[in-house]
Amino acid sequence: MTAPEETASSPTPGRAVPCGARFRAAVLELAAARGAAVPMLVAAALLLAPKGGADPGLRDPEGEALLEVGETDASDGTIRKALAAALALAGPGARILPGEDVRRLEAAVETLGYRNKTLAHALQRLSFQPLDGRITQVRDAAQLFGFVNEWCFDEDQVRRRFRELAPVYHPDTGIVACRERMGQLIDARNLLVRHVRSVYGSGDWMAQRGGPSV
Repeated sequence: MTAPEETASSPTPGRAVPCGARFRAAVLELAAARGAAVPMLVAAALLLAPKGGADPGLRDPEGEALLEVGETDASDGTIRKALAAALALAGPGARILPGEDVRRLEAAVETLGYRNKTLAHALQRLSFQPLDGRITQVRDAAQLFGFVNEWCFDEDQVRRRFRELAPVYHPDTGIVACRERMGQLIDARNLLVRHVRSVYGSGDWMAQRGGPSV
């Protein structure tokens, strides 16, 4: 009895990723320099490349090309991004930080974070407590802005002081984020600006400050 003839299965062809011609040449050059086949380079790049990055695209100034990358489930764009990162790291200007440098940077970041928390805590203790309701009295608005009375500032000083205080209390980005305080700062600024403009127009401003009336 004759045994059934075995049929040799043909190897599955690898994937070809569309890319720019110059990009393909650079990848082939890098693979040759590393003594590795392109599929091995692709596998390593996919493992080590940082997330994100720009896709170099399907073409470059030298035209379009196809790059054989072997078998991988990654998308074409992901492969191009990973290889672009590998090319960037292989460039003469790239520098991979030693572990000791990384640890120093991490320690510096941790120290800065601690200092920011300490500063925020100090500002929280020093910052004004919101008054009850809206700011309706000029003397309260002046005190809120740190002025000793309602006659010792002009409009430029009011606006400058507001620009100094607003980043501290802004409800979204402030160090001592507080929507109520921010609202009262806005009320105080508007009240003080109206106050300055009204008394300047009446001539009372210079009289209260001890100067000649205009």
